[in-house]
Amino acid sequence: MTDPRSNPVPPPVWDGPALLGAVGAATDWLGANKDRVNALNVFPVPDGDTGTNMVLTMRAAVDETRAADAATRATAGGVAAKIAYGALMGARGNSGVILSQIFRGFARAVVERQEIDGRDLAAALDGAREMAYKAVMRPVEGTMLTVIRGAAERAEAVARRTPSLPTVLGEAVRGAREALATTPDLLEILRQAGVVDAGGQGVVHILEGMQRFARGESVTVTVTGSESDVAVGHDMAFLDRVEELHGDDAFGYCTNFMVFGEGIPFDRVRAELAEMGQSAVIVGDETVLKVHIHVLNPGQVLDYALGFGSLGQIKIDNMQSQTRALTAQRQESEPVATPVAIEPPVAATGQSVLAVAAGPGLAEVLRTMGAAGVVEGGQTMNPSIQQLRDAVEATPANEVILLPNNPNIILTANQVPALTSKQVRVVPSRSIPQGVAALAAHNAGAGLDANVAAMTEAIAGVRTVELTTAVRDARINGVTVAAGQVIGLVDDRLVAGGDDEATVCRETLAEAGADAAELVTVFVGGDANPAHAETLRQAIAAAFPAVEVEVYDGGQPHYRYIIAVE
Repeated sequence: MTDPRSNPVPPPVWDGPALLGAVGAATDWLGANKDRVNALNVFPVPDGDTGTNMVLTMRAAVDETRAADAATRATAGGVAAKIAYGALMGARGNSGVILSQIFRGFARAVVERQEIDGRDLAAALDGAREMAYKAVMRPVEGTMLTVIRGAAERAEAVARRTPSLPTVLGEAVRGAREALATTPDLLEILRQAGVVDAGGQGVVHILEGMQRFARGESVTVTVTGSESDVAVGHDMAFLDRVEELHGDDAFGYCTNFMVFGEGIPFDRVRAELAEMGQSAVIVGDETVLKVHIHVLNPGQVLDYALGFGSLGQIKIDNMQSQTRALTAQRQESEPVATPVAIEPPVAATGQSVLAVAAGPGLAEVLRTMGAAGVVEGGQTMNPSIQQLRDAVEATPANEVILLPNNPNIILTANQVPALTSKQVRVVPSRSIPQGVAALAAHNAGAGLDANVAAMTEAIAGVRTVELTTAVRDARINGVTVAAGQVIGLVDDRLVAGGDDEATVCRETLAEAGADAAELVTVFVGGDANPAHAETLRQAIAAAFPAVEVEVYDGGQPHYRYIIAVE
């Protein structure tokens, strides 16, 4: 069969092959712009991955659909459903997860359609908007959510007048571009950096690719300048607002269960359940819900849920008694002197910890600390939902704790519990130092939720310092740096820059509170000079004489040094 993307005469409506061709064209067009999206971040660090994450998510969706049977690929509804599933399982990073929800909403709007015209497309974009906003508990404007909303609103307005698919799609592109231009007005970090949101820029490119397909235009050329050629912001501006799994609550009952029914009013049930407790994570649709919530009265929550279907996989833990027991165990134990254990990890039980890391040295540190497995990933190489789920399924334990160790992997990890029958919890570690601290707090004899509480508490006591090289001139948070200079970040915030590595390191560590710390652990990157690493260790020891300094080979890319301050 001829690839529909090569057809110079665009079809007036899209059946299954045409819709697949349009999404394939969108993937190619986004790929042509990927490097530009990756290169321009809010922060001038060499680790941009928004474009890569979105392209890989799109490619997974297209590959999944092309592998489907002929009957599925014949209709627009069948293709849309397969694209949504492939995007979900292949989603990488926060932008990829949100993108998968965009396709999920798109698919639900056209599920019964043999073919779609402009009015169907407008309805699908509105469904994409609705599902994207549902992806997080607290939607934030100035992100890709704003852009898909702008596209949907313009498409809906013109679809009232014409069913022309190219016309509706053209208005969607125009609305997306206009919404993208407003993102710096909606997020302060974007305004300060003078850029727009990266995920939103990716959405614009996806819609542009579909538009080019509708017009019969090529998507293989590399763009050097266009109407949408604007500065791009890193989706870190969005990920900082993503709801994390656990807070500081250590009281009441950690309640987990599933609801199976028909016609469940998902939005209302989700909102009302969330009001009953804290740390709520509720996912699903009108036929099944998976609920995690901390409450004082589990019976009230379960009684409410029974009104919408049958319950299953019920698990209730008393967090207060678990916390008291864990505190007593800690008080009886000798304090850990270093972040790397000398003894081998405890023999496998019914509970395992999986961690994410990039760099052989970092992976070895995490395994030595007791991680049952390490999924390769980090900046520029975020693992997909499928990869994390496969790692969970491959672990013999029935209870699994995930340590994402990167802010751009937390949302991806949070999708895994709903995709497996195992009991999976996510400790929202944002860096390798936090992951190491979490593993040090793990107790093989404690319950799953008690360990999650202890590990979450442990990561809060670690500051993460990163030293790397600026890839462009920038002025962020009052700090001015030039391309090629050494820059220092504390917990993803730019705090120092200059030509001398030791000076920048001292300034950054001082900002991280090294004066009051007990231990500074340096993980040396793969590109760092060993002689420079020793010089840096001596400089740290001289600047902070009361602090114990330890150095390990991390082998991580992009960052010369990752430093834990405890």
